[in-house]
Amino acid sequence: MKVGVDLGGTKLAVGTLDGPLSLRPTPDTAEGIVAEVRALAGEASGIGVCVAGRVDVSTGQTAAANLPQLDGFPLAGALEQGGVQVALLNDADAAALAEHHLGAASGAHTSLYVTVSTGIGAGLVAAGRLHTGAHGQALELGHVSGGPAGQPCPCGRTGCLELVASGTALTRQARTNLNDPAASPEALAALAAEGDRRVLDPLEAAAQALGERLADACILLDPDVVVLGGGVVGGYGERYLTPLRAALTRALGPWHVPDLRVARLGSRAGVLGAILALEQQA
Repeated sequence: MKVGVDLGGTKLAVGTLDGPLSLRPTPDTAEGIVAEVRALAGEASGIGVCVAGRVDVSTGQTAAANLPQLDGFPLAGALEQGGVQVALLNDADAAALAEHHLGAASGAHTSLYVTVSTGIGAGLVAAGRLHTGAHGQALELGHVSGGPAGQPCPCGRTGCLELVASGTALTRQARTNLNDPAASPEALAALAAEGDRRVLDPLEAAAQALGERLADACILLDPDVVVLGGGVVGGYGERYLTPLRAALTRALGPWHVPDLRVARLGSRAGVLGAILALEQQA
């Protein structure tokens, strides 16, 4: 049996391909995380783990802002003790793999998955296989140029796309426009549905910024399907997708416009993709 683990800053989810998810609070220490994952995995022969952050597949380490207890910790190596097969990958890569084989991109030759939530992540699957680059860090779409020149990003670069196109960025700007620093994402989505320009303006600006950079990715990678997931797509729906689709089409010009689809697998995508990553190692 193989299990998948979606490791978040506050909770971790564990499951199999066809079973329910088990949710637990994320332990405060790296050793506690290893113990909890092992306990939940039981006698599994393989453990796939995805995290929201950079993963270096050559070292089995991760750098995730929401999991500081894992900085510099050899997570993959610790879980491998006892002969267990382990796959460690970014959560967007895991979702990309799951949506390609089991979700919205089923039947595609090459699919590009993009998630827009707190940040922006992406993953590429071609001919059924996930492509993560030499160090597992390919397609960090949120950290290509696209934001205000010179504005620092928490990643260490400046002018990153996330600074204008992430859920965090559009929520911040909408709250500023409303003069309401506590406005919830649900309240903002409701105002957008009513046509409130104070929310629609930053929403459409975020969609346009992502659409333009997504066009660059499509010219480079030539996907036949682009799958969009994450809280922004789920919360705003066509209010977000329509300007994004328009910006993508306009920026692509004479180049092929891929089929744009909404992710189907929801909260199970990370767990499912982590298991599929194990199978691709075999």
